[in-house]
Amino acid sequence: VIELEGEEITANQFDEQIRWRRRNMIMDVDQMLMTFQQLGATPEVFGYFEQQLMLAVTSLQQPLMIGQEVLNALTQDIILKVEAEKMGIVVDDARIDQEIEEAFGYFAGGTPTPAVTLAPSITPETSDDQDGEPDPTATPLLQPTEYTEELFESNYNDFLLSIEDIGVSEETIRDIIEINIIRNEIVEIVSADIDENAEHVWIRHILVADEDTATEVVEKLAAGEDFVDLAAEYSLDTSNKDNGGDLDWFSRGAMVQPFEEAAFALEVGDISDPVQTDFGWHILESLGKDDLLLDPSAYQQLRNQAYIDWITEQETIYQPIIHEDWSKYVPSEPAIPQEYLAYIQSISSGEPQLPPGVPTVE
Repeated sequence: VIELEGEEITANQFDEQIRWRRRNMIMDVDQMLMTFQQLGATPEVFGYFEQQLMLAVTSLQQPLMIGQEVLNALTQDIILKVEAEKMGIVVDDARIDQEIEEAFGYFAGGTPTPAVTLAPSITPETSDDQDGEPDPTATPLLQPTEYTEELFESNYNDFLLSIEDIGVSEETIRDIIEINIIRNEIVEIVSADIDENAEHVWIRHILVADEDTATEVVEKLAAGEDFVDLAAEYSLDTSNKDNGGDLDWFSRGAMVQPFEEAAFALEVGDISDPVQTDFGWHILESLGKDDLLLDPSAYQQLRNQAYIDWITEQETIYQPIIHEDWSKYVPSEPAIPQEYLAYIQSISSGEPQLPPGVPTVE
């Protein structure tokens, strides 16, 4: 299906990757339906899930849509494999084995992960005889059960049997894990120069609906009125109007572009002219500016963006051969269960009926 510099994705690999993608999408639907039930299973609650559910259902009913997504992803993957070889990145079987074990919660080189089991409490007060036999009414205690290698192997074999039923092999799972490891290694390489410290600003703002009101607020500030009082009186941002419009410290990328540009252009103590965004009109005041440690999510966002920029560049450099007949290798299985479709339809009609096969919450 895809070829590049000695690497290839076969029709069988393509088929299994699509089956794996479809399986995970169906599991997402399964989880959404269970959460829907936990939250009350009412038409009002359904509104929170409707868009995601309908998108998943529509995609699952259009196999070529998923096939194109997987084709695009595998085109990137084959580039990663070629680049990994040039960078000296080697992923051996032992590394893949370790990733699988840890994905199942088994850490062979560390403390086993405890799973909670029930054990009867045996005390003199709850024993009927001198042998310490537990009273049937004894209060159960929670005790950890060691996650053994045997238990991991049992769980993993059960997993392999479950994916075998939908036409996915262990080899495909190992391929997926291998490319994830390669991707993570490359992220480390291409983002190595990103500084964990970055320029931050401390801003407070007042959000209003129109330019005329914004101008009025600016004039009152220029006349000496208090920013905190005006925020409480005028601001439409209910999340912070009662604390003077304080947005605390933030770095670039945290706010919409016009707001960010104005915030970082201000000197400490300055108040901006009215700034328009999709939310309305803002008046900003700078309370501070400094180089600070990025929070983990912002730092990871920069690392991810470095990888996106890198892979986008590689896609312009490399030209993988994509065979034109790829679409004939796209499976439509596993299919979303009909009972799921019936249940979603019944919810949409305002009369949810739980048919057999739909996951239920005890």
